[in-house]
Amino acid sequence: MPDVRAGVERTLAVLAWSAVLLPLWTWWFARTVETLDAGMVAWGALAWFLVDAWRRNGWRAVEPSAKAYLIAASGLAAFCALRPFLPITLCGVFGIVGGLPLLLPRTHDQGELPTPLAGLAVAGLPSLLILDLFLGVPLRWVSTVAATALLRLTGLAVVRNGMEIAVGGVPVWVDAPCAGVKMLGTGVVLALVLAQIGRLRFWRTVNVCTLAVVAVCAANAARVAVLTVLAAAGHPMEGWAHEVVGCLALLLALLIVALVPCLGKARKNDSIGLVTPAGNTKLRFTAMAVFVVVAVVCIGWHPSSVREDDTAKGAESFPGWPKTFGGETLVEESQNELEQVFAKDFPGRIGRFRAGDRQVILLWTTRATHRVHGSVYCLRAAGWSIDPYPQERGDDGVWSVFRATRAGDSLVVREQVRCADGTTFPDVPTWFFHAILGRSRGPWWIVTVADAAMRL
Repeated sequence: MPDVRAGVERTLAVLAWSAVLLPLWTWWFARTVETLDAGMVAWGALAWFLVDAWRRNGWRAVEPSAKAYLIAASGLAAFCALRPFLPITLCGVFGIVGGLPLLLPRTHDQGELPTPLAGLAVAGLPSLLILDLFLGVPLRWVSTVAATALLRLTGLAVVRNGMEIAVGGVPVWVDAPCAGVKMLGTGVVLALVLAQIGRLRFWRTVNVCTLAVVAVCAANAARVAVLTVLAAAGHPMEGWAHEVVGCLALLLALLIVALVPCLGKARKNDSIGLVTPAGNTKLRFTAMAVFVVVAVVCIGWHPSSVREDDTAKGAESFPGWPKTFGGETLVEESQNELEQVFAKDFPGRIGRFRAGDRQVILLWTTRATHRVHGSVYCLRAAGWSIDPYPQERGDDGVWSVFRATRAGDSLVVREQVRCADGTTFPDVPTWFFHAILGRSRGPWWIVTVADAAMRL
């Protein structure tokens, strides 16, 4: 009964791998209630390719090879070792990619770890917030520069100042939603799907993904140019219209990725070229033992998080909540359940206040952390639609502004990050990018103001 034995062995290995990644699964499923994005599409495509691989294999069980066990063991060890220091999205990359050889039969054409499927596994992690923090500002800069160049080609009088484009003397701010992170994720996922259909190896997969990145960045620049001209002409578009323009630009980029003949001919042979783990049985048994030991240690090991030390240090240096805001007395209100859970691992303090008719959310932190994110994500997850407004400048610094609407309710939200030296940033991604590069020193205040109760 070799197939039964091989099937049982592979099933137990997958279960052990899944048990180690239980915190990742819990964290991921808690976010499935949020807006559907390219990550869910990526893992849906990955699941289809996994099933298709075993179908083409005739559903025959195959024992994992020594290399598969070692890759899985290395991925799990990296996941657990890095958890205290990295966001779970980033350390989860190692665990997810490491487990792929356990989920797939090895093939002649793509080897033990198919690059397109590894890419889909990584893209499936709910990393939109992380990507906005790390890539949002660079992508906005690229879009701003490229949009300025496109507008100048039309003969318009265009001046760029950082993330602002002035057309005819009217400045338009390229805000965080215009970074195109979602567009980029969708384009890369399509490229990975096409690469797996063609069963491409590493470098050809990289070429296809590079094409997707270039095409999406060009399309997003065109979107920014169109929205800038309309806003400068006094015809700013509503949030839904932003989405329509973005979808049209994305569709053009996806057509370029799909139609450019860079994939070559896909293999039409339905056989996946199965490779059986023949060779040194002792080596395979040793690798399996290493995997089991690593899995057991990772399941039982609960390393202390460096964030706990940061939180304790932050509590000692916390200056206390301000007494007033905008000339109004701040009255502290109780936090909801989600805010209390969020505050447990937050390296700083979180407070909810009432200042006259306005709701004020204050976050104080001593370090640049991915656990700070803009209120727009919380509102969107709660079902609010977002319409961006131009940024505001005043004696209290620069603010990002947007309108949130849901079921007839409407509120205007202003957000700002204040540094210890008095510098202000209009949104969280801009602050995080400067802080992580050491261009801004803490501690920092993240201030969110709404004209009605805001639900996080």
